[in-house]
Amino acid sequence: MSTFVSDQNLMHEAKIVWLVDISKMPWVRESEVDFSTRKGVSKKRLSELQQGQTLVGYAELEDDAPPTGNHSFIRRIFTLRENDYEAYKVDNPTQAYHPAEAVEPLSIEPKHKGLSPSKKSQIAVRVPRSLFSKLKRYVQQTGISQTDVIVSALASHLDSVEDLPIIQRILELEKRVSVLEIKS
Repeated sequence: MSTFVSDQNLMHEAKIVWLVDISKMPWVRESEVDFSTRKGVSKKRLSELQQGQTLVGYAELEDDAPPTGNHSFIRRIFTLRENDYEAYKVDNPTQAYHPAEAVEPLSIEPKHKGLSPSKKSQIAVRVPRSLFSKLKRYVQQTGISQTDVIVSALASHLDSVEDLPIIQRILELEKRVSVLEIKS
């Protein structure tokens, strides 16, 4: 098993099969293993792969994907080891909160490596001066970073409340409490 995924082995991926709900997982381990088939996982192979870890997903290859050697097919798998999340807690600032081979499960697509959980996506946006001035004033008044304001606005607009920055969630709760206090 390798902790590094080769771009060459991704070329013939057709789909990713998830065996569990990944929507709340912060990361999974991404690696490559040899399979005797392009698709599926036999019970015997599943048992082998689950030694000391849980298989949460795997890649399937296109029907015409060539063997990578000795009639085998190198495919990606996604796993978690027992107590993985407990072992990589953020409590200790000197310790990484994920292993080197960790990737965000929601970033995984066929033919593309998963993104590291430590890397945030970045965009550049041009905004009208008036909107930028309002943003600057809001940041000065609230002490919230520009990034958190913009992420919050995107999360609200895209109905993705779970992606709201914690500071924004606290501000929303404070507003609700104020409204309730006024009503009582």
